[in-house]
Amino acid sequence: MTSRGLLLNELEHVLRNCRRIIELIQPDDLSFRPAANMRTLEELCNHLSQIPAIDLLIMKGAEEAEVQEREKKLFARSREDLFKVMEEGTRDLTRFMESMSFDEYENGSGVAFYGRSQTFQQWLLESVTHIYHHRAQMHMYLKLKGYPVDTNTLYS
Repeated sequence: MTSRGLLLNELEHVLRNCRRIIELIQPDDLSFRPAANMRTLEELCNHLSQIPAIDLLIMKGAEEAEVQEREKKLFARSREDLFKVMEEGTRDLTRFMESMSFDEYENGSGVAFYGRSQTFQQWLLESVTHIYHHRAQMHMYLKLKGYPVDTNTLYS
């Protein structure tokens, strides 16, 4: 399996796991914010579900204002809408990555509005690690709220 195939499989795997974790959340807990300078659980769920779509937009060269506007439009209030954002973003990111030749994927690059330039292969790896980062954050939020989550929750 190529690195592209491996990373796209991992993207789907971690997002399926995130979906299962999000399904555990009780609606009354969405306003939970561990500290004043942190996202609410609802904001965190939205950020995580938007990563494929927003990262794709950034790697294609969107300006910061366009990215912020898209984040607002994608903000979901229901689980079903969260999952729709996640699935559509994943589909679009996967199609984009699979549409490139091997050379374009490994050597082509995009520049983010904040100045970072990297190959599309690096972008895909960063998107996957970005999701894992926020999955761990969500796990900690749920632990703090007393949910019965553990290592098995993360890796099942």
